[in-house]
Amino acid sequence: MGTAGAALALVILGASVLLRLTTEFDPSGAPVSTLPSSIENAVRLTHRITAASVGLIAIGLTVMCGLRKATLSHAFKPTACIVAATVLLAVIGPLTPGYRYATVTVANVVGGSILLMACWWLRECSAYGTAQSSGKNAALAVAILSFLTHIASGAATSALHVRGMDWMAYVHIGSAVLFLFTAGEILWTRSNQPMATKRVNILTGILLLQITIGFLLMWLGRQPIWLAVVHALVSQIFAAGLVSVSLQTLYRRL
Repeated sequence: MGTAGAALALVILGASVLLRLTTEFDPSGAPVSTLPSSIENAVRLTHRITAASVGLIAIGLTVMCGLRKATLSHAFKPTACIVAATVLLAVIGPLTPGYRYATVTVANVVGGSILLMACWWLRECSAYGTAQSSGKNAALAVAILSFLTHIASGAATSALHVRGMDWMAYVHIGSAVLFLFTAGEILWTRSNQPMATKRVNILTGILLLQITIGFLLMWLGRQPIWLAVVHALVSQIFAAGLVSVSLQTLYRRL
Protein backbone atom coordinates (compact mmCIF):
# COMPACT_ATOMS: atom_id res chain seq x y z
CA MET A 1 0.00 0.00 0.00
CA GLY A 2 2.92 2.32 0.68
CA THR A 3 4.44 1.58 -2.72
CA ALA A 4 1.11 2.05 -4.49
CA GLY A 5 0.45 5.29 -2.61
CA ALA A 6 3.86 6.70 -3.51
CA ALA A 7 3.39 5.81 -7.18
CA LEU A 8 -0.05 7.41 -7.23
CA ALA A 9 1.27 10.52 -5.46
CA LEU A 10 3.98 10.83 -8.12
CA VAL A 11 1.34 10.66 -10.85
CA ILE A 12 -0.77 13.26 -9.04
CA LEU A 13 2.19 15.62 -8.75
CA GLY A 14 3.17 15.06 -12.38
CA ALA A 15 -0.35 15.78 -13.62
CA SER A 16 -0.60 18.89 -11.45
CA VAL A 17 2.74 20.23 -12.64
CA LEU A 18 1.90 19.59 -16.30
CA LEU A 19 -1.47 21.33 -16.02
CA ARG A 20 0.02 24.29 -14.16
CA LEU A 21 2.96 24.81 -16.51
CA THR A 22 0.74 24.67 -19.58
CA THR A 23 -1.72 27.25 -18.24
CA GLU A 24 -1.63 30.87 -19.38
CA PHE A 25 -3.87 33.84 -18.64
CA ASP A 26 -5.69 35.62 -21.43
CA PRO A 27 -6.11 39.44 -21.48
CA SER A 28 -9.25 39.14 -19.36
CA GLY A 29 -7.36 37.20 -16.69
CA ALA A 30 -9.05 33.86 -17.38
CA PRO A 31 -6.79 30.76 -17.29
CA VAL A 32 -6.33 29.02 -20.64
CA SER A 33 -4.56 25.69 -21.18
CA THR A 34 -2.09 25.41 -24.06
CA LEU A 35 -2.59 21.65 -24.20
CA PRO A 36 -4.90 20.12 -26.82
CA SER A 37 -8.31 19.63 -25.20
CA SER A 38 -8.15 15.84 -25.50
CA ILE A 39 -4.81 15.67 -23.68
CA GLU A 40 -5.89 18.19 -21.06
CA ASN A 41 -9.04 16.18 -20.32
CA ALA A 42 -7.05 12.95 -20.12
CA VAL A 43 -4.57 14.48 -17.67
CA ARG A 44 -7.37 15.90 -15.51
CA LEU A 45 -9.16 12.54 -15.48
CA THR A 46 -5.93 10.78 -14.51
CA HIS A 47 -5.46 13.28 -11.69
CA ARG A 48 -8.98 12.70 -10.35
CA ILE A 49 -8.71 8.90 -10.50
CA THR A 50 -5.32 8.76 -8.78
CA ALA A 51 -6.41 11.26 -6.13
CA ALA A 52 -9.51 9.18 -5.37
CA SER A 53 -7.36 6.04 -5.20
CA VAL A 54 -5.04 7.66 -2.66
CA GLY A 55 -8.09 8.58 -0.60
CA LEU A 56 -9.14 4.92 -0.55
CA ILE A 57 -5.65 3.88 0.50
CA ALA A 58 -5.72 6.42 3.35
CA ILE A 59 -9.07 5.03 4.54
CA GLY A 60 -7.83 1.46 4.25
CA LEU A 61 -4.68 2.20 6.23
CA THR A 62 -6.66 3.94 8.96
CA VAL A 63 -8.97 0.92 9.32
CA MET A 64 -6.06 -1.55 9.32
CA CYS A 65 -4.13 0.40 11.96
CA GLY A 66 -7.24 0.59 14.10
CA LEU A 67 -7.95 -3.15 13.87
CA ARG A 68 -4.36 -4.32 14.28
CA LYS A 69 -2.83 -1.88 16.73
CA ALA A 70 -0.32 -4.36 18.16
CA THR A 71 1.19 -5.63 14.91
CA LEU A 72 1.00 -2.37 12.93
CA SER A 73 2.30 0.07 15.51
CA HIS A 74 5.24 0.92 13.21
CA ALA A 75 2.75 2.16 10.60
CA PHE A 76 0.94 4.66 12.84
CA LYS A 77 3.14 7.71 12.19
CA PRO A 78 3.44 7.37 8.39
CA THR A 79 -0.28 6.58 8.19
CA ALA A 80 -1.11 9.71 10.19
CA CYS A 81 1.00 11.78 7.75
CA ILE A 82 -0.71 10.14 4.77
CA VAL A 83 -4.16 10.87 6.17
CA ALA A 84 -3.24 14.48 7.07
CA ALA A 85 -1.79 15.16 3.60
CA THR A 86 -4.80 13.55 1.92
CA VAL A 87 -7.23 15.66 3.96
CA LEU A 88 -5.26 18.83 3.17
CA LEU A 89 -5.27 18.10 -0.56
CA ALA A 90 -8.99 17.29 -0.47
CA VAL A 91 -9.81 20.54 1.33
CA ILE A 92 -7.83 22.79 -1.02
CA GLY A 93 -8.81 20.81 -4.11
CA PRO A 94 -11.83 23.00 -5.01
CA LEU A 95 -9.62 26.11 -4.79
CA THR A 96 -6.94 24.76 -7.15
CA PRO A 97 -8.62 25.19 -10.59
CA GLY A 98 -7.85 28.53 -12.17
CA TYR A 99 -4.69 29.04 -10.10
CA ARG A 100 -6.23 32.11 -8.48
CA TYR A 101 -4.19 31.83 -5.30
CA ALA A 102 -0.43 31.27 -5.22
CA THR A 103 -0.71 30.01 -1.63
CA VAL A 104 -3.05 27.21 -2.75
CA THR A 105 -0.60 26.19 -5.47
CA VAL A 106 2.22 26.04 -2.91
CA ALA A 107 0.09 24.08 -0.43
CA ASN A 108 -0.91 21.67 -3.19
CA VAL A 109 2.70 20.91 -4.13
CA VAL A 110 3.95 20.68 -0.54
CA GLY A 111 1.00 18.50 0.47
CA GLY A 112 1.57 16.18 -2.48
CA SER A 113 5.26 15.89 -1.61
CA ILE A 114 4.49 15.06 2.02
CA LEU A 115 2.01 12.45 0.81
CA LEU A 116 4.61 10.79 -1.41
CA MET A 117 7.31 10.77 1.27
CA ALA A 118 4.89 9.47 3.90
CA CYS A 119 3.84 6.63 1.60
CA TRP A 120 7.50 5.78 0.98
CA TRP A 121 8.16 5.99 4.71
CA LEU A 122 5.36 3.47 5.25
CA ARG A 123 6.85 1.20 2.60
CA GLU A 124 10.32 1.32 4.10
CA CYS A 125 9.39 0.92 7.77
CA SER A 126 7.03 -1.95 6.86
CA ALA A 127 10.03 -3.77 5.39
CA TYR A 128 11.59 -3.77 8.87
CA GLY A 129 8.38 -4.96 10.54
CA THR A 130 8.68 -4.84 14.31
CA ALA A 131 12.37 -3.89 14.26
CA GLN A 132 13.17 -1.09 16.65
CA SER A 133 14.44 2.29 15.56
CA SER A 134 18.02 2.97 16.64
CA GLY A 135 17.19 6.56 17.53
CA LYS A 136 16.12 9.89 16.12
CA ASN A 137 17.48 11.35 12.90
CA ALA A 138 17.77 15.11 13.23
CA ALA A 139 19.73 15.39 9.96
CA LEU A 140 16.87 13.76 8.05
CA ALA A 141 14.34 16.14 9.62
CA VAL A 142 16.44 19.15 8.60
CA ALA A 143 16.93 17.77 5.08
CA ILE A 144 13.20 17.16 4.63
CA LEU A 145 12.36 20.63 5.96
CA SER A 146 14.85 22.22 3.56
CA PHE A 147 13.44 20.08 0.72
CA LEU A 148 9.89 21.20 1.43
CA THR A 149 11.08 24.81 1.59
CA HIS A 150 12.82 24.38 -1.76
CA ILE A 151 9.84 22.87 -3.58
CA ALA A 152 7.52 25.43 -1.97
CA SER A 153 9.67 28.21 -3.43
CA GLY A 154 9.62 26.40 -6.78
CA ALA A 155 5.83 26.20 -6.76
CA ALA A 156 5.62 29.86 -5.79
CA THR A 157 8.02 30.74 -8.61
CA SER A 158 5.78 28.96 -11.11
CA ALA A 159 2.59 30.49 -9.70
CA LEU A 160 3.97 34.03 -9.77
CA HIS A 161 5.68 33.69 -13.15
CA VAL A 162 2.36 33.44 -14.99
CA ARG A 163 1.46 36.76 -13.36
CA GLY A 164 4.66 38.41 -14.60
CA MET A 165 6.55 38.27 -11.29
CA ASP A 166 9.88 36.45 -11.40
CA TRP A 167 11.66 37.57 -8.21
CA MET A 168 10.78 34.31 -6.43
CA ALA A 169 13.19 32.47 -8.73
CA TYR A 170 16.09 33.89 -6.71
CA VAL A 171 14.57 32.52 -3.51
CA HIS A 172 14.22 29.14 -5.21
CA ILE A 173 17.91 29.15 -6.17
CA GLY A 174 18.91 30.16 -2.64
CA SER A 175 16.82 27.39 -1.09
CA ALA A 176 18.45 24.92 -3.51
CA VAL A 177 21.86 25.73 -2.02
CA LEU A 178 20.52 25.10 1.49
CA PHE A 179 18.97 21.82 0.44
CA LEU A 180 22.19 20.66 -1.25
CA PHE A 181 24.12 21.23 1.96
CA THR A 182 21.65 19.30 4.13
CA ALA A 183 21.12 16.44 1.67
CA GLY A 184 24.83 16.27 0.91
CA GLU A 185 25.60 15.88 4.61
CA ILE A 186 23.35 12.82 4.80
CA LEU A 187 24.82 11.27 1.65
CA TRP A 188 28.38 11.87 2.84
CA THR A 189 27.70 10.34 6.25
CA ARG A 190 25.94 7.27 4.83
CA SER A 191 28.59 6.72 2.13
CA ASN A 192 30.88 5.26 4.81
CA GLN A 193 28.29 2.69 5.88
CA PRO A 194 28.56 -0.51 3.77
CA MET A 195 24.86 -1.39 4.08
CA ALA A 196 23.84 1.95 2.53
CA THR A 197 26.57 2.40 -0.09
CA LYS A 198 24.54 1.18 -3.09
CA ARG A 199 21.55 3.38 -2.32
CA VAL A 200 23.79 6.35 -1.60
CA ASN A 201 25.49 5.98 -4.99
CA ILE A 202 22.14 5.82 -6.78
CA LEU A 203 20.81 8.77 -4.83
CA THR A 204 23.94 10.80 -5.54
CA GLY A 205 23.44 10.15 -9.26
CA ILE A 206 19.82 11.34 -9.01
CA LEU A 207 20.95 14.49 -7.20
CA LEU A 208 23.56 15.23 -9.88
CA LEU A 209 20.89 14.74 -12.56
CA GLN A 210 18.60 17.16 -10.75
CA ILE A 211 21.36 19.76 -10.48
CA THR A 212 22.11 19.40 -14.19
CA ILE A 213 18.45 19.86 -15.13
CA GLY A 214 18.24 22.89 -12.85
CA PHE A 215 21.22 24.51 -14.57
CA LEU A 216 19.73 23.76 -17.98
CA LEU A 217 16.46 25.43 -17.02
CA MET A 218 18.33 28.54 -15.86
CA TRP A 219 20.51 28.61 -18.97
CA LEU A 220 17.78 28.09 -21.58
CA GLY A 221 15.96 31.23 -22.61
CA ARG A 222 12.71 29.41 -23.33
CA GLN A 223 12.22 26.55 -20.93
CA PRO A 224 10.75 23.34 -22.42
CA ILE A 225 7.65 22.24 -20.52
CA TRP A 226 8.72 18.59 -20.51
CA LEU A 227 12.08 19.44 -18.93
CA ALA A 228 10.40 21.47 -16.17
CA VAL A 229 8.06 18.53 -15.46
CA VAL A 230 11.02 16.12 -15.30
CA HIS A 231 12.79 18.56 -12.95
CA ALA A 232 9.80 18.53 -10.61
CA LEU A 233 9.41 14.74 -10.63
CA VAL A 234 13.11 13.93 -10.20
CA SER A 235 13.09 16.00 -7.01
CA GLN A 236 10.30 13.78 -5.66
CA ILE A 237 12.21 10.62 -6.54
CA PHE A 238 15.23 12.03 -4.73
CA ALA A 239 13.11 12.80 -1.66
CA ALA A 240 11.85 9.20 -1.55
CA GLY A 241 15.41 7.93 -1.88
CA LEU A 242 16.53 10.22 0.92
CA VAL A 243 13.92 8.64 3.17
CA SER A 244 15.14 5.16 2.19
CA VAL A 245 18.80 5.88 2.87
CA SER A 246 18.09 7.47 6.22
CA LEU A 247 15.70 4.77 7.45
CA GLN A 248 18.07 2.02 6.34
CA THR A 249 20.57 3.13 8.95
CA LEU A 250 17.97 4.22 11.49
CA TYR A 251 16.38 0.80 11.89
CA ARG A 252 18.05 -2.39 12.88
CA ARG A 253 16.68 -5.78 11.90
CA LEU A 254 15.70 -8.25 14.56
